[in-house]
Amino acid sequence: MKKNNNTKPPAVKNLPFTTQRNSEHDYSAPMETANSSSNKRDRLLTTPDNTPEKPHMEKKAKGTANDNDSNTLTDTILKAIESLGKRVDDRMDEVSKQIQQHSAMLASIAKSVQFNSEELQECKKKIKHLEKEIESLKKDNDDIKDRKFLYKRYKRRWCLRIKGKKEKINENIREEVVELLGRIAPDLKMKMEEAVDVVHRVGRVAENKHRQIIILFVRRAVRDDIWRRTKASPVCKEEGIRFAEDLTPEDWRSRQALWPKIDQARKEGKPAGFRGPFGFIEGKRIREETPGTG
Repeated sequence: MKKNNNTKPPAVKNLPFTTQRNSEHDYSAPMETANSSSNKRDRLLTTPDNTPEKPHMEKKAKGTANDNDSNTLTDTILKAIESLGKRVDDRMDEVSKQIQQHSAMLASIAKSVQFNSEELQECKKKIKHLEKEIESLKKDNDDIKDRKFLYKRYKRRWCLRIKGKKEKINENIREEVVELLGRIAPDLKMKMEEAVDVVHRVGRVAENKHRQIIILFVRRAVRDDIWRRTKASPVCKEEGIRFAEDLTPEDWRSRQALWPKIDQARKEGKPAGFRGPFGFIEGKRIREETPGTG
């Protein structure tokens, strides 16, 4: 396509670099046709020295400011990173110290646990040893109790009790008992003073109650003879008294438990009685029934 020569040139906008001598550089004015070469030389000769150029200096100043800002920002970031690194290092040092302290504490706790474990093992050994000793002491104690009980039972075989004899104020109970025994066994009256060792009442004084009397004989043979004679003696009936064996509380409870069988056997006409704490029916020893047995 051919260009249209009649097309008008575009309007020139006011440029930022327009100066006061703008009229001398009005390039939009119509050009003269005659003597164009001469005009061209004239224009070159008349071209001012301050032909407008791009403001390179302003760009350079702007670039320098940006560089300064960039450097400042970089320094700030570097300082922040350095400060953060220092804080991290300080924190790591603190954590390291705490770890060391905790490690020392754990080591101390481990030693304490080991020491306590050893002490515990030692205590267990001592406890086992003490358990054996306690078991041995229990056996010894039971053996001593059995011996003491047998001794008490055996010693009481030299004794008799009198039940039902009236108690008087300021009585001389030994003389009265010796005189009573002489009446029961007249043939032993002369020996009774030497045969009787101790006589006394048992328990606390109480109104309207006559305490029992215990007689300790020097010779058991004399005691057994008196015991047999008192069972059918008319003197005991006249005095309203009764002689009995001096039993331990344990033997007394055992007799109480066996008494129903002894009483039933006697009602049936069978020979039955006690020898110490033991009961016998027709010469056979009977035993106390335990719960759950027939």
